Amino acid sequence: MTFLKISPLLSFTFGSFFISSVLIANVNAMDFPPANVNVVTAKITTLTPLVSVSGTTVSQNDSKIAAEVSGRLVDLSPIGARVTKGDVLAKIDDKHLKIQYREEQASLLNAKTQLNFLETEVTRKTALVSKKLSPRTELDKTVSERDVAKGEVLAAQARLDRTTQNLDYTEVKAPFTGIVAARIANLGEYIDSGNAIVRLVETANSEASVFTPIIAYQFLTQSKELFVESPLGQGKAPIKTVIPVADSRSHLMEVRLDMSTFNWPIGLNFKTKVASGPSKEALAIPRDALVLRREGTSIFRINKDNTAEQIRVTIGLAMDDLVEVFGEVKAGDLIVIRGAERLSTGQAVQIKDNNQALISGSTAAKANK
Repeated sequence: MTFLKISPLLSFTFGSFFISSVLIANVNAMDFPPANVNVVTAKITTLTPLVSVSGTTVSQNDSKIAAEVSGRLVDLSPIGARVTKGDVLAKIDDKHLKIQYREEQASLLNAKTQLNFLETEVTRKTALVSKKLSPRTELDKTVSERDVAKGEVLAAQARLDRTTQNLDYTEVKAPFTGIVAARIANLGEYIDSGNAIVRLVETANSEASVFTPIIAYQFLTQSKELFVESPLGQGKAPIKTVIPVADSRSHLMEVRLDMSTFNWPIGLNFKTKVASGPSKEALAIPRDALVLRREGTSIFRINKDNTAEQIRVTIGLAMDDLVEVFGEVKAGDLIVIRGAERLSTGQAVQIKDNNQALISGSTAAKANK
């Protein structure tokens, strides 16, 4: 068997080459630029458990206006017409009622004439009876006929008043200011008394109907307003009333909000959040700080030497973009919220002020260097 002998000089050369390679690798590692990150300070803050619910803007008055007399429609407000209280929404043909009105006037006149005649007869026969020139029975009969005539006058007057009222009803007037949302009947149709003609919706002083879990009742009674958000905007709506009656199946109760300051159309859906539990003081960080991996949930803390340290945490109460965390973290720690995806413990970092500055080579990044 033949052995290869390496001279001491050659061994020294190989050893020097190996050491030089390690040194070069370490130098290259030290020259690698720090990772850019955005950070926030972990704080003790008040957290409230919230549940997201949907709501709908509704009108205080959304009515189907009906006819109070029968007849043919001869005029009707167009869809979308804005009307004020007392404006005419529709007109019903009144020719038949005008004829009936004249008949009732004639009936009243006849009844009054008959009453006047009988009043005169009672006066005349009373004088005759006092002189014993006429029997008492004749006077009693005339008095009875006079009293019946009085009733006929009252009945004729009532029929005339009813016809007068029906003539007024041929003009269907708006009971409140609003907008004609729909035509339920059309021009030329014969409408029976009680049939709906138009749908009138009050657009001013709108409300919102929100159905919330019954468990939120005690917290809603302590609140004055709710934050609402829709595609048309967002804002705070005062709570008008909480109706503590829940459906037996859904266990939801209704809450009414005052939407008079919102220029939102009736029927618009929106989102809001209501408290589902008591508030508590907790150590909270943004959700963006959480690193979700197979081994569990963790965060990265930046130490004083600007190196990252991975810390395992457990999650507690959540509210909006904040979450309560438990672990080896305390208030005042700098927590990475962006740039943590490729970090590892001990890696050097460079803290940037905003997300744009994280982009390598960007103007913002150069400006922060």
